[in-house]
Amino acid sequence: MLLKRQIPIIIVIVVGILTLFGHFINNAAIANYVDNDSTQWFDIIASFAIFLGALNLLKLQLLKIIKKQRNWQYSILAVAGFFFSIFAGFLFRGSNTITVDGIASADLPAVSKLIADETGAAEAVVYASLSDGVKAYTIPKIYITKGGAEDFAMKLSPFSSSVETQTSDWGAHLQAKKGDSGSLFYWMFQYIFTPLSATMFALLAFFVASASYRAFRIRNFEATLLLSAGIILMLGRVPIGQMISPWIIAIFLVLGLGALAAPFIRDRRYLFGGVVLGIAVVLVCGYILNFDPKQPFFLYLPVLQEWIFNVPTTAGARAIMIGIGLGIVGTSFRIIVGLERSFLGEN
Repeated sequence: MLLKRQIPIIIVIVVGILTLFGHFINNAAIANYVDNDSTQWFDIIASFAIFLGALNLLKLQLLKIIKKQRNWQYSILAVAGFFFSIFAGFLFRGSNTITVDGIASADLPAVSKLIADETGAAEAVVYASLSDGVKAYTIPKIYITKGGAEDFAMKLSPFSSSVETQTSDWGAHLQAKKGDSGSLFYWMFQYIFTPLSATMFALLAFFVASASYRAFRIRNFEATLLLSAGIILMLGRVPIGQMISPWIIAIFLVLGLGALAAPFIRDRRYLFGGVVLGIAVVLVCGYILNFDPKQPFFLYLPVLQEWIFNVPTTAGARAIMIGIGLGIVGTSFRIIVGLERSFLGEN
């Protein structure tokens, strides 16, 4: 009980108080702990958490395959991708480059053509780089296999006095640059992970559309405001929104005000007359202003959506962030004083 409850609580309380006081006490040792030591401890703990999470993922997927649970075939892809990532990141560098030097002037056109055909670069650019002659020229292509680099190096050997192939150091093979073919790990990231991520975000659009349909159904005044703001934001950010006249928006505004006033007006003749009068006023004002497509400017959809985005949305976002901050403060205080014990697995 002491090791499982009291000691973890004491550690959390001490570390929490030190971290909290580090922002209010002008002490070099405490400041160094808050800025450096605690951050490094967090990185170490996070590294072990990632390791445990990977093992847990592998365990769950393997159990699903062994028991042949529902959709267990997809778990095979997950396990295969897991081991392929480990292989590409830790066991196989696959990042090889070629450096050439000592090319005779007469051979520059032929070598430039070979390199341009191999890398897809402009022949004139390659020729200018080879003509520099100040330093060795590194071919702008990274070969996944050492054999592929050596095969092309053999084609360059008759024209160069020095052709060398280099393999990137461990760790450097993960740092690919845009435009390079990259290492095996970079190939996996570029041609497997990135398309899958784009697919996931594309699918999210359909989930958002479905959720919006359910959320925007008019049930009360708040839902009506949400629906109106959503329509204005969507139309105001597309070209078709700029083609909608503000006078049409004004007519819809009159109709909306009539719908809001309907429950409070018993005599429908007065309601109908008020709506007709409002529409007539809008049409008269539009005729006087020659139905200017950007007047009244406060009803112009791009202007209206920008105001909604900058004022009400910003205010709501700030209110949410303030609520999150207060929640973090409250939870942190409960953890520091030992009232919150969810990190021990207790409710």
